[in-house]
Amino acid sequence: MCRSELLETVVGPARLKRSDRRTLAISILPDGSLELIAPKGATATAIQKKIEKRTRWIVKQRDAFRRMNEKRSVPRFCNGATHRYLGRQYRLKISQSNEASVSLRGAYLHVSVTQKSDDAVKKALHAWYRAKAREQFQKRIVRWEEWCRNRKLLAPKLQIKSMQKRWGSALKNGTIILNPELIHAPSACVDYVITHEICHLRHPDHGPQFIRLLTQLFPEWRRIKQRLEELN
Repeated sequence: MCRSELLETVVGPARLKRSDRRTLAISILPDGSLELIAPKGATATAIQKKIEKRTRWIVKQRDAFRRMNEKRSVPRFCNGATHRYLGRQYRLKISQSNEASVSLRGAYLHVSVTQKSDDAVKKALHAWYRAKAREQFQKRIVRWEEWCRNRKLLAPKLQIKSMQKRWGSALKNGTIILNPELIHAPSACVDYVITHEICHLRHPDHGPQFIRLLTQLFPEWRRIKQRLEELN
């Protein structure tokens, strides 16, 4: 993919990238910014016309992200604070010990730290969530190995990577990159993101073939995608 450039549009500035895809991809990021991926030969005029046709959708998406960001609360790391794991809320029970550890028991996340401070609890939880993300994501990706093999695609390989603007991405070498923050979302949302990226191993863009395959493999993807976008 080529280096990005800034393009002024009727809905404000957009970050434009060029690729070998055949159609224009328009993405609204959680911070409300606009990202475009256009065919290498597409003119600025043609891109602008397509954006004008999607103006109502862009405004609607930005408004949805704005409302979501307003509702999002700052996480707390004290006794009784709630944190999500695979879509469910759990309360923190914090204790002091000689070694940091986290365990999930019933409706509580039991956090043991060597020193009772927000930073220590945050660090212990971060390590636990990242380990759980690798465990949960890996067992789901393994299920796609036979599907990929039957279609002469490279076996999917997991990579965990923190990303500010994406839940996941797929590389040509079969690597599926997933955001560890996805572990907070319901299982159905995790499965949707993985299925979405698996489909990209066969269809790199979001064209009609990609949509047909995603719908075939995950018929309820639109509803689950909306659910994922509404998480706070």
